Amino acid sequence: MPPQLFLVVLGGRAPGVHIELHDVRFVVGHSLDDTLPALRRQWFGRRRGLHIDSWMAVKRVGRHAIHLSRDPWEGADRLWFVNVGGYRPDRLAEQHAFGLVVAATASDAKRQGLATWLPQAVDRHKDDLQPLACLEAPLSPEAVDDCLAVEAVAGWHVHLTPVAGAPPPQVPDWFGYRPI
Repeated sequence: MPPQLFLVVLGGRAPGVHIELHDVRFVVGHSLDDTLPALRRQWFGRRRGLHIDSWMAVKRVGRHAIHLSRDPWEGADRLWFVNVGGYRPDRLAEQHAFGLVVAATASDAKRQGLATWLPQAVDRHKDDLQPLACLEAPLSPEAVDDCLAVEAVAGWHVHLTPVAGAPPPQVPDWFGYRPI
């Protein structure tokens, strides 16, 4: 039986920073515990205090079931991770919301992300997105912080199968504080 794709939110510290940092990692395993060595290796900061804030087994996104195969995916659609940043007048820090979408292109993925996450935020934008098309006005369809195609992880390729029914919400399978 092939392993499962997991989206994991890590938290921790790094030298020279004053507040906790977070990162999203994609890992593969038969269980979350199988992925812990890979998560530890992938963390860029201090090992002390490294923890999981939440995780989700990626089984379905929108109207597509997600499974892994050793064979490359040849379909037109891809699985995308989209991170939207923006501001609120009642919050000091920049706000972020992110999730997964299925789309054929990065532009389509960004449009879906902007339609879904932080719709009421002010000055939704990108911090470090590379395509030159993203250097437009802050509310352009390209204005997201990150848009990454999730095509292969640890030698496993993401495959998409259309399924019927209403898309499930993207919520964590677990959240809290789990030191690793």
